[in-house]
Amino acid sequence: MLTLLFLLGSFFISTMIFVLFIVKGAFHKRFLYRDNFLLTITGFLQTIAIHSLLPELDPLFFVFIIPASIVMHFILLTVIRFYRNPNRVTPQDDSLFYAPADGQIIYIKELEQNQVPVSIKKGRMSRLNELTKTDLLQEPCYLVGITMTLFDVHINRAPMAGKVVLAQRTAGLYLGLKDSHSTLNNERNTIVIEKNNIKVGVVQIAARFVKNCIMSVAEGAEVKQGGVIGKIRVGSQADLIIPRNCDILVREGDQVFAGITPIAKLISE
Repeated sequence: MLTLLFLLGSFFISTMIFVLFIVKGAFHKRFLYRDNFLLTITGFLQTIAIHSLLPELDPLFFVFIIPASIVMHFILLTVIRFYRNPNRVTPQDDSLFYAPADGQIIYIKELEQNQVPVSIKKGRMSRLNELTKTDLLQEPCYLVGITMTLFDVHINRAPMAGKVVLAQRTAGLYLGLKDSHSTLNNERNTIVIEKNNIKVGVVQIAARFVKNCIMSVAEGAEVKQGGVIGKIRVGSQADLIIPRNCDILVREGDQVFAGITPIAKLISE
């Protein structure tokens, strides 16, 4: 009976944590079914081990031990997921633009010719004026926003192969992304890649407590499609600017993976 209570208690605490992060932290629901099971089992096994080593311990103490065990394993799982850098092979295809980040599509916006892109969070908009330094905006574009959670890989990858024509860091504050001024004032990196007169832009936007966005390419560098171009610490956001003459292959709410998920395909002329 005690073993069953340990299992049910572990499952309940683990489920509540994931539900909280899905509702408040924009976690994808898939974590509730996969990682929740893993967290339940590891927490349960640790609780059983403690009970075996300390059989004289009052069962009431496990009211505190089970949540502590689950939280500890959740933190460990978060660290492992956040710092991982999986080996990914991106098919080289000049007609495709791949996701620059792991995460969820939060918006797909149309930009008209010479319209300055805005990064949008919770319906609030901020202008990304540094992109006016290139001719990226001389043609109509799409602006695709991707939000990253603590469980997403935070390595950013090039959506297409080409030459880096802009690599600019914009220093700023460290506001929460829910703040109306965060995308305007928070630290961000802007990277523009060009090949065969086609340009794409990637904007890394920092979130609360993020001390820096790491940009691992410089202007003039040649990058491969799916090659690493940087990393953002903790939960953050990446925006992708691509030409309008393409078919969008994703929808808002879709989960995408950097260098794996095609965001759009160029329309053959």
